[in-house]
Amino acid sequence: GIYRDIDALIEYGADIRKTGTGYYLAGREFSVSELRTVAWALKSAGFISRRRTAQLLQKVAALGGEHMGKKLIRGGMTAQKSENDELLSAMDVLDKAIAARRQVTFSYDKARETTLKRIRVSPYGLMFIKGSCYLACNIEGKEELSCLPVWPMRSVRSDMSPWRHYSEVSDYRGEFPLEEFAAKAVRSGMIEEN
Repeated sequence: GIYRDIDALIEYGADIRKTGTGYYLAGREFSVSELRTVAWALKSAGFISRRRTAQLLQKVAALGGEHMGKKLIRGGMTAQKSENDELLSAMDVLDKAIAARRQVTFSYDKARETTLKRIRVSPYGLMFIKGSCYLACNIEGKEELSCLPVWPMRSVRSDMSPWRHYSEVSDYRGEFPLEEFAAKAVRSGMIEEN
């Protein structure tokens, strides 16, 4: 029966505990406070739509089990939420292009203009700075690294052109030092408020 199955699971190393009302699986990869922190971060992230936030909260809640999951999902959104998931879609394309070492093109709508120019960049990494997502990159035709906010990017597309290696436009060698570049971007004023 069920108790024999529970004993077998315990024998194979499952961290199952007995209480006055039954059994529960004690071992989890995340503590309750860690899961709550992730849930709060999702609820307060303005760049994620309400719909996508709810989907992600369901996934986080599943990590906490049924009882804890219900507690994590309760509570309203604490930030003004995006109306769409264009930023997340752009981040997906950028992540894949970075991994494949491919260039990307996008329209840049920072000034909310009606006519947008397409820009081609060699992407090196995504950074979360001062509450916004930024791309470390080299803009085609320039001889320096740039730090562009992702929120104004529209119609982000990866192409088959290989990226320009960052060693050609910076002193960086080896793996791209994303944290070092992010700190430099903040110090030098490359980061603009959105």
